[in-house]
Amino acid sequence: MRFVLLLIISIFFIFPSYALEKYLSLDRPYTSKNLKKENIKLSLNNMVRSNKIDTLNKHLNRIEKFNKYVARKEIKKEKRKKYKGLVQDLYKQKADSVVYIGNPAGKGGSGSGFVIDSKKGHIITNWHVIEGSKTVYVWFKPKNLKDMEEDRLMQQPKFEGTVIKTNRKKDLALVKVEKIPIGIKPLQFGKTVNIPIGSTVYAIGHPRGLTWTFNSGMVTQIREKYRWSGGNDRHMANVIQHEVPLNPGNSGGPLFNEMGQLVGVNSFSDSHSSELINFSVAVEEVESFLKEKITKKKKTKYIQKKKKQTWIKKKSKEKTDWIKKKPKKKESSSITEGMKKDYPESFSDDHNKNGIEDTWYVDENRNGKIDTAFIDDNEDGIIEAILIDKDENGKWDYLFVDKDLDGNPDYALIDKDQDGEYDSKAYDSNQDGEWDRFEDIKTS
Repeated sequence: MRFVLLLIISIFFIFPSYALEKYLSLDRPYTSKNLKKENIKLSLNNMVRSNKIDTLNKHLNRIEKFNKYVARKEIKKEKRKKYKGLVQDLYKQKADSVVYIGNPAGKGGSGSGFVIDSKKGHIITNWHVIEGSKTVYVWFKPKNLKDMEEDRLMQQPKFEGTVIKTNRKKDLALVKVEKIPIGIKPLQFGKTVNIPIGSTVYAIGHPRGLTWTFNSGMVTQIREKYRWSGGNDRHMANVIQHEVPLNPGNSGGPLFNEMGQLVGVNSFSDSHSSELINFSVAVEEVESFLKEKITKKKKTKYIQKKKKQTWIKKKSKEKTDWIKKKPKKKESSSITEGMKKDYPESFSDDHNKNGIEDTWYVDENRNGKIDTAFIDDNEDGIIEAILIDKDENGKWDYLFVDKDLDGNPDYALIDKDQDGEYDSKAYDSNQDGEWDRFEDIKTS
């Protein structure tokens, strides 16, 4: 009797586990063979094995307990200590390095910027501040407080700035003026890795024309390769998420850490929320941008290569007409072919709107609900990442990324509370198929 009871219990627990393994395994219609790509080494079996998900969920439970412990500790703590005198000194020392930028083309309107090289006359700002202009106007901070008002500032001497380099994707631009006023020092660069979550950062800018406004807020997160939209433009960069109020006019201004070092370029706010969710492009992106070569457009001669056109003869009773032969339609990619063959109801998407398919949504278990998304992030025809909606509620639960395409995920992101933000990150550093490092990405 005891043996029979144990057998029943084993079947009860083992079968669901086996079913889940089958659901997440590679033994489903969509395999790398269907993609017709020899260099695709992605293994769905290793990417989304049930034991990997179970390990992640167990770790999340430990994270929740730890967060509750930290929360209790924070309640007992006093309010954050305020600096005595240092904040005022920061503004006095850095405000002169911040400039007011006017865009005569009108697309960017006005914004902020800051000096990074006083000898060369180099100023950093946002791309969207100078959008549509090769030349902008630059005003430095007047000594007279009354002259700082926007209307009176326009009457003060202005400098002509030339846009010498831009990076539209990162929303950065480099402006050069012929001469920087004497005494203005370039800002010192810091590092985002040295910014703890919860630390205070400071901003100087011109929100809604209120020139040289100084404010502060708490860093809430550091986000890598964050995507955002500005009008019809799409951007992506490493950013700092913080609570410093940002408004139109702040764009392009500096973000300082507690030591007065530059750590970011104030760029945008979440338009669907309060002003407490704001973002600045990380200082490392600025350093990378400055290293980029300035590409000059070559003057085009009045010689253009004509496209090959094929004409065919159309016979008629009265006359002979020549008509242009329609070019053959481009064959769909092997990935798309494999998807449509194995999953007729699947559909693709062009996430960055550049005309190349980069995402495929699939109903793996064929129950009429999308549960899996395959991502070709760099659009090279190779799947690098998989999104899993385990409970099929329309929200992604897991993101598995295999950067080196060795069949094992390099890391995984999990959104346990279904708020649209990932709560935890797991790493497989030694690529042995087992998670060896975990990180709470909301509080770390």
